[in-house]
Amino acid sequence: MRFAVHLLALSAGLASIGAAPPDPTAGLAALAAANGHPAALHFHAAGERVVEGRTVTTSFDQLGSTRLLRRCIAGVCGGTWFDGSREWTFGLNEVALPEAVDARTLDLRTLSAIASYAFAEPAFQAGGGTVAPAGPNRWRVRARDGLDLIAVTDATGRAVVRIETPAGEALATYGHPVTAGGATFALDRAGPFESGPLDTVAAAAGPLGPPPGPATSFGAPVVLRLAAATVPVVPCSLGGRAWRCLLDSGATPSAVSLSVAEALNLEPHGELELSGFSAFATGFIETGPLGLGGARFAQARFAVVPPSTAAPFDVVVGSDLLGRLRVVLDRRAGTARIESGAAPGSGGAAGPDTVPLTFRAGSPFVPLQLGPQGVRALLDTGDDSTVSLGYAQYREGPQWPVVTRGQAAGIAGTEDAFVVDIPDVRIGAAALGATRAVVRRTQSGPHVGVGLWSRGTVELDEQAERVTFSR
Repeated sequence: MRFAVHLLALSAGLASIGAAPPDPTAGLAALAAANGHPAALHFHAAGERVVEGRTVTTSFDQLGSTRLLRRCIAGVCGGTWFDGSREWTFGLNEVALPEAVDARTLDLRTLSAIASYAFAEPAFQAGGGTVAPAGPNRWRVRARDGLDLIAVTDATGRAVVRIETPAGEALATYGHPVTAGGATFALDRAGPFESGPLDTVAAAAGPLGPPPGPATSFGAPVVLRLAAATVPVVPCSLGGRAWRCLLDSGATPSAVSLSVAEALNLEPHGELELSGFSAFATGFIETGPLGLGGARFAQARFAVVPPSTAAPFDVVVGSDLLGRLRVVLDRRAGTARIESGAAPGSGGAAGPDTVPLTFRAGSPFVPLQLGPQGVRALLDTGDDSTVSLGYAQYREGPQWPVVTRGQAAGIAGTEDAFVVDIPDVRIGAAALGATRAVVRRTQSGPHVGVGLWSRGTVELDEQAERVTFSR
């Protein structure tokens, strides 16, 4: 009998040696099924909270790893669009502009796959993602071209409750799961990448895409005459009347003077805070069409700024509308050409005169080298200097010698400024050599201005993420 028992034990051991190893991701299918396969569903969720006495309305759409987040205060909205690979920012006119691909983007690629349960579906690994057990109720997840993150599930392994870095830093937490369209969605969403708490969710029909922005059409290209101003001002039309439009990549949102709003018999509404040489609160108007050469915006929103008899323009076409356009400025010929921009995200072209743009919160930036110092500078076609600096940056040094002193003008007034000589300046790969720069006391950071057009043409295409300075 004892011999027989030993034979049975040996047989069991041999059987286990010959069996296939357990599938380390077998629990993923159960996780996806337990939550109704939410990665396949378009969710539309909304929430409302009072923050510092103001009502903030949030809407959040999710379909797989794509997500659209919009926040509104008194009719003024802005937010982000994530296409599963890259994040885009939009503001008052809801024209999505690409954010720089950085560590946040790499985290978001994986986080969005976890939050939507896309990581638990076979298509995730088939598309280049990886998933592996990382301990009880923990999965180590990495989206294709993303960073490693840890998905933490509840004690039963049936719901994702937390996303953290491998070092244990929390990036998102989830709670209050509800069912919509037969799948699970968490209304409590906390963390720097998430929407915050939401109140309702429902299944939505159709695909998910970026905000449409204003309807835009293009006719035959039209060459416009530049005004005599030191910044690019062209004739335009708004609300059926003729005006002077400043093409200002450094401004967001677009704006009109109070005189224009009054002439169009439109009362500003909503709440906006703008900054020039000082910050001030204002409202916005919505009107159209806006005609710029061969381009036509059916309707657009404009912040309302104080009237100024000194300003050589009535309307500011900011980065939020320039994002739909390709603009070629030729100061020597006195012309501006406005055409349809490249396809979104088509990328910057190589070449010694082409400089790649990166965006932060909807504003374009270029790499700027000031002698040995490398910085990122706002590309500001509303600034008539070639390079301008903030006083705080100048104080940090090097403190180049002052050539002259004077006044700088902006939509919020004037301020003291002075001019310095910088011996060696480069924008991207383009060497400018010795360059004069304006130093303004309240400017927050360095700008590259439209003074470059004294050296040749300036071609701006925000959607293609490039600016070209042709000699």
